[in-house]
Amino acid sequence: MADNPEDTGKDFYQILGISRAATDAEIKKAYRKLAMRWHPDKNPDKADEALAVFQDVGEAYTVLTDKQKKAVFDQYGYEALRDGVPDDTGGYQGGWTYTQNAREIFTEFFGTDNPFADFGFGSDVPFASRMAKAGPTKMKAIARPMDCSLEELYCGCLKTFNVTRKRLVQPVEDEDNPIYEDVTKKLTVAIKPGWRAKTKVTFPGEGDEGPGIIPADICFSVRELPHAHFTRDGLNLLYIHTISLSSALCGHTVNIKHLDGRTLNVSCPEVVQPGYEKVVKGEGMVKGEDRGDLTIRFNIEFPKFLEGPQKEHIQKALGL
Repeated sequence: MADNPEDTGKDFYQILGISRAATDAEIKKAYRKLAMRWHPDKNPDKADEALAVFQDVGEAYTVLTDKQKKAVFDQYGYEALRDGVPDDTGGYQGGWTYTQNAREIFTEFFGTDNPFADFGFGSDVPFASRMAKAGPTKMKAIARPMDCSLEELYCGCLKTFNVTRKRLVQPVEDEDNPIYEDVTKKLTVAIKPGWRAKTKVTFPGEGDEGPGIIPADICFSVRELPHAHFTRDGLNLLYIHTISLSSALCGHTVNIKHLDGRTLNVSCPEVVQPGYEKVVKGEGMVKGEDRGDLTIRFNIEFPKFLEGPQKEHIQKALGL
């Protein structure tokens, strides 16, 4: 997730209906328009939906008007903004949590809880009354591992998951005794070549519903499965190859079945000493235009015993 956003989380530009090249003035103009349109008091017939959108609009405005948060989001995406930026150790640094403070953002922006006063509505319209009440609670994201073989991470693939969620039967006549139904939905993740372990893909709002609850996001995290022959280090691959002492001294061709099914024929005419490694450029993992290297590490099998004539032949061949 280091070069481009690798998640399906929120798109703040899409939420505000602006381009990625939008100026500060255009961001503020979009926020003003959407905040006025989606304020819950303006939408009493769909207050819960309005408040959810209103919160998203407030979050988008907060991020895109903060240079540091905007830079992280633009380069790494929503998941990195929320969970932190990946570092060289495989962990994450930073991370930011939105506190659902759309009301405070709105008041700070407009300078009042009731911007309609100038239009003659005054205090007859309780514009801030609904925001003073506790809004729907956003549930904590549901984390799920997503097992991927090294072949899948090398070539890319599609992963499909059937997720069963609780959905409220509409309309909700009794909030104290809501009626639910189980709904199964198919979620598909497009694994991109070169993804690393802990890369996250988020499906917003796919958790269980409930009265006064904003459904949780479902977050899949890549879990890389061990491979029988290759070991991965970032974009580089390591392959351990065992050869006889004769092959180490006289030359050898290594035939490697690669992760995409190709067979690499790597010639080693040189004498292979214990601990020797041969690097094949560009045959590691592939991520966009970046390609890692493949390192072949040789394991030499020495004979356990040599007969007298064998020793004499070796000494003679080596000039000892």
